[in-house]
Amino acid sequence: MPITNLEPAEARQIVRTRRCSDCWETLQEHYDDRIRTSSISCITPGCPCRGHVSIEFVENALAESRLKRREVERILGETGAVAWIPKPVHRSEKAILAELGY
Repeated sequence: MPITNLEPAEARQIVRTRRCSDCWETLQEHYDDRIRTSSISCITPGCPCRGHVSIEFVENALAESRLKRREVERILGETGAVAWIPKPVHRSEKAILAELGY
């Protein structure tokens, strides 16, 4: 569902600084010559595009998701619950320093 009846400058600002709230993809502007207003929709076909969120929100959410994934992979690797995740190799401080040449 596109966001309609925007001034072109306002629409361009939103497209530059915001993302779709449903799929986090880029927004696009559509200018209507007849009524001299713009509308905004998502670039993803079939996306309802019910709103928009800041690019910073999307970047922070993705970063948090990556951290959670690493933590889950670490835990699963330590427990051996998933065969394709290798168990971490625990080395002493002395062994690490020796590898580094100290």
